[in-house]
Amino acid sequence: MASLAARIEAATPGSRDRGVDALRALAIVGVVLGHWLVTAWDLGAAGAVHISSPLAYLPELTPMSWVFQTLAVFFLVGGYAAARGLRSSAGAWVRARTGRLLGPVVPLLLVWAGIAAGMALRGSSAGTIRVMVLPAIGPLWFLAVFAALTAATPLLLRANPVATAAAAFAVVLGVDLARFGLGAPAWTGWANLAAGWLVPYALGIA
Repeated sequence: MASLAARIEAATPGSRDRGVDALRALAIVGVVLGHWLVTAWDLGAAGAVHISSPLAYLPELTPMSWVFQTLAVFFLVGGYAAARGLRSSAGAWVRARTGRLLGPVVPLLLVWAGIAAGMALRGSSAGTIRVMVLPAIGPLWFLAVFAALTAATPLLLRANPVATAAAAFAVVLGVDLARFGLGAPAWTGWANLAAGWLVPYALGIA
C-alpha cells in the first residue's frame, strides 16, 4: 500500500489539491454504491424485466442508503475547485471544463445506444428497452445540473456566494412548503433541481 501511495504521489502534479481529489473520489464512490443499492434490474415471474430495488428484498440495508448520500459533497468540492481554477478567460475556461466533464459520457452513451438498437432489432418492446437503459443512463442527470452550474461559475464568482447559497436554500424551502404544505402542483418541484444543488456549489465557491 505504501508503494502504491508513493506512485500516486509521484504521478500527481504539485498543483493538484489531493484533499479535494480525495473528497471528489469519495463522493463518486458513494453515488455509485448508492445507486447500486437502490436500483437494479429484476426478472419477474413471467420473464419480464422491470426496475426494482435491492432494498425491497434486503430492507436491513436501508441505513446504508443514507450513508451514501454523498452527491452534495461532489457539488461542494466542484464549486471550490471551479473558484480556484478560473484563471483564464471565462469562455475558454467554461468550454475546457465542460469538455472534461462530459467527454467520458460519450462512450457510455454510444455503448447503450448500441445495446438499445440491438434490442430493437431483436424485437424488444419500447418498454423493455427503457427498463434496460434507464438505470444505466438515468443517474447521469446530475452531470447536466453540474455542467449548468459550471457554466454559471463566472457569474457566481461576481456575486456573494454565501448570499447566493442562502437565497437558493430559501427557494428550496419555499417550494417544499408550497408543495407539501399548501398543495402546490408537483411540477413546481423542478425549481429545486437547480436551486437545491446550487446551495453546496455556492458554498464551495465561498
